[in-house]
Formats: sequence, C-alpha cells, structure tokens
Amino acid sequence: PNKKCVGADNCRNMLRRLTRLVPPGKTWMPVFRSCMSTGSLSIRDLEVHVEQLDVKKTGDIYREHGCLVVRGLNLKYVADINKAVELQAKQSIELLPQKKQIPEGWLTPDGTLFIPAPDESSRKEQIMVLGVDYFTSASLLAASIDKACLDIVEEIIGPNIELFGKGQILYKEPSGGHAKFMHQDSAYFEFAKDGPVGTLNYCIDTNLSLNNGALHVVPGSHRQGYIDHIDTHSHLALPPEIWPFSKGIPVEGKAGDTIFFHVDLIHGSQHNKSSKPRPVFINRYIGSDDYLLLQATSVKMRHEAKTKLAETGGKPHVKDRGYMVRGWRQYDGLDWTLGVVHH
Repeated sequence: PNKKCVGADNCRNMLRRLTRLVPPGKTWMPVFRSCMSTGSLSIRDLEVHVEQLDVKKTGDIYREHGCLVVRGLNLKYVADINKAVELQAKQSIELLPQKKQIPEGWLTPDGTLFIPAPDESSRKEQIMVLGVDYFTSASLLAASIDKACLDIVEEIIGPNIELFGKGQILYKEPSGGHAKFMHQDSAYFEFAKDGPVGTLNYCIDTNLSLNNGALHVVPGSHRQGYIDHIDTHSHLALPPEIWPFSKGIPVEGKAGDTIFFHVDLIHGSQHNKSSKPRPVFINRYIGSDDYLLLQATSVKMRHEAKTKLAETGGKPHVKDRGYMVRGWRQYDGLDWTLGVVHH
C-alpha cells in the first residue's frame, strides 16, 4: 500500500497477523519496499507546532507516516526531568560496584542498565537506560498525562488510553555514547492489536551539528509490519548493512520537542560524539483493550517467547494492567494482574 492506499491500515494489520503464524525459528521477509521510500519527504512533512496544534492533522500525519513531530510539546517538563537525570546518572555510576549481570548487560540497584563501553572509555560500562521512571520522577509522570499529548494519542488510538510501562530514559554518555541501530519497537514487544504509540522527547537540543545522536526515522515503514531482527551490541536491531542510518530522515530538534512513533516504525540513533550527555525520555500508550503477547531483547528470547505463546494458544494467561490516563477499561475476559486490592 502506498500513502494514497485507503487499505493501508488493513494491510499492515494483516501483515502483523501473518507474522504471528510463522513457526518459532523460522523467518520471512515481506517485500513491500515501495511503502518505505522517503522520496522527497522532509521533516516539514512530519511536524506541527504546539502553539498551533490541530489534533486531526496530527492524527493524519501519524497514520500516513508512522511518525509525527510536535515542536515544544513537553518543554515545560524538561528542566525538572534533566535534574533527575543528572542526579540519577551520578548515583548509578557510584553504585557500579554493586552491579549485577543480566542478559542485557549490568543492572545497578537503582535500576540503571549499563552495557559495554567503547575501548577508549575510562570504564568498561556505559549507561544505556537510566533508572528514572514514574516511580522516581514526578515530572516524567506529569509529562505522560499532559493534556495536549493525550489529545493527540486519543486521535490516534481512541478514547480509552492506558500507559504501557513505567516511562523510560535512554541516555547516551558523552564522547562516544552508544548508538541504537535502526530497529522497530515491535522486535522488543508484540501486542494482540495495534501495540503502543510511543513518544520520544528531547531533553536537550539534539542535531547533526552537535553530533549528539539525533533520531533517524523511516516514514511509512510501519506499513510493512514486523521485520526479523538480529542481535547487536545495542540489543535487537535490523542488519546495519541493509538498514544504515542514511535510509532515515534525521529529526533535529530542541529540548521539549516530541516525536510520536508507531511500534513498527523503523528508527534509530547514532553515537553521541558531543562533550555532553544526550538523554531522551519515552512514554508509551496503548488502547485499554490491547495486551502484550511477548517481550524480548534478543533473538533467543523472542524464539522462546513465541514458543511459549504458541503453547498457550496465542493468548497470555494474565494481563498486566497499566494506569488508565483517559477513558475507562472494560473487562475483556482475561485474568488481570490486580496488584494491591483494597478489600
């Protein structure tokens, strides 16, 4: 389906369903390359400004391109989030002697994920995911329930909106902080329906001149559905020789700019070559009737998760519930993880 095809969403959903039918250990590669050509697209085709927000237009851009840039959407939260980021980074580095080995790298007691650092680094570990989330930062939680943001999310997925996850800070250390190769978030988590709408928010000015790891996106790539990923030093990713950063459009932006992206959108970011850290914060939203089928960070984990899912008939035994941030949740017949029950 090209961008004018009225059946693009139906085609994408069919591709996702077909992908789930592939037996564990087997792969397939749908060939709808024409869907992903950036052609003459520029960043101006993807962006709106919060001061002149047209919610319907934001939904149209997102559905067509799988991504949307809203300039200035989260500027009011950035200063406080940056304070939390600075304190947490210092704390996590001090806690490195207490780190524990996990499949993804090392985890400090305060929840920060470290991965191997470049050879020239002063230590062998570098921060990848900082342990700042809704449980540690009030400003990150506030950004996740911002009215203008939720208005856009509602235009995309409907009135009943659930938070997926607990918020996330991706952190590139200065002078060579990790690259995140081109990938789809659907490699890491697969859902029964449309999956999450993600928002990636710049905490500092991020651009090619600063060379600090601007996000690259491939507009329209969400229409192809899931593509098989490989293991890399930044965990699951598409083969870099097939999906170099040059295939994407760099999204240069200022602190507070927000990028909405589809779970199947191909995106990634290069090393941070600047002298300062480059953090971004991510919030994710799903329809309250959607639910997680599998979660993984490696090819082996995906294979094991798909095998387990097949054994359960394609449905999880229990559904983890996120907080409702708009609308109401109707019971869907699944067993719910209820957490603390006050009765």
